[in-house]
Amino acid sequence: MARVNRRNTTKLRIGFTKRLSNLLWDDSTPFRAGMTMLAALVLLVFTALVLDWFLRVDTFPIANVNFEGRFEHVTRDHLVAAVKDHIRGNFFAADLDSVKEHVESIPWVYRASVRRQWPRDLHIRFEEQKLVSQWGEGAWLNHAGELVRLNSAYTAPDLPQLQGPEDTHAHVLARYQDFSKLLQPVAMRIVGVTLTPRRTWRLQLDTGVTLVLGRENPDAKIKRFARIYRQALAKHESKIKQVDLRYTNGFAVEWLVPPAAVVSKANLTVTQ
Repeated sequence: MARVNRRNTTKLRIGFTKRLSNLLWDDSTPFRAGMTMLAALVLLVFTALVLDWFLRVDTFPIANVNFEGRFEHVTRDHLVAAVKDHIRGNFFAADLDSVKEHVESIPWVYRASVRRQWPRDLHIRFEEQKLVSQWGEGAWLNHAGELVRLNSAYTAPDLPQLQGPEDTHAHVLARYQDFSKLLQPVAMRIVGVTLTPRRTWRLQLDTGVTLVLGRENPDAKIKRFARIYRQALAKHESKIKQVDLRYTNGFAVEWLVPPAAVVSKANLTVTQ
């Protein structure tokens, strides 16, 4: 009788094990779905705890900030002052875009990039402004035609002085570059360009001569001036104050000291 009971007990255990196995591996049972949800919840809680630990300020604090760039007008003190309130905290949670924005807020910084440097450093690389001209009163233009306003009383007498109506700085810079190329054959350098509110052009040359171009076809007028300059004006250069090129087929010369004679074939209108 005892043997029968042991056999029955063994059969019951085997049957229970099979039913439990079927219950666990049968996707259609509510038990299986509940276990899956419980496992997902445990994994989610574990992930949240790990992230919370990683992002704590005292877990991975930023140790060092390294700067790379040409320190000609920008100093380390400028950079530190710009970013010191934006780099406190966790290495992984640091807002790199905010740090970049504040570095680029320094007037002498043209562009900046920020990256994490393992294990706990930030690397900031910056490029200084490349100024190509003065603009109006107290402003400057960089090589990209962007307006730059410096806090310091910076001077650069070798750079050309450009000016014009509001929001025309990029256009005036582009035309300055075009006009400069047209004057290369006569070895003249432009030191100033003015675009008036009526959109007329005036150029100041390094020889002290002013060219008045007007509004229409300024390129053609400069080419005409360059062509005739060597023929009739070069030897009188020191006596010329202004050349008015707004005429269709010629130009008028305003003299500092009128020459004794003017070459008639140059089609000049002499004004005293």
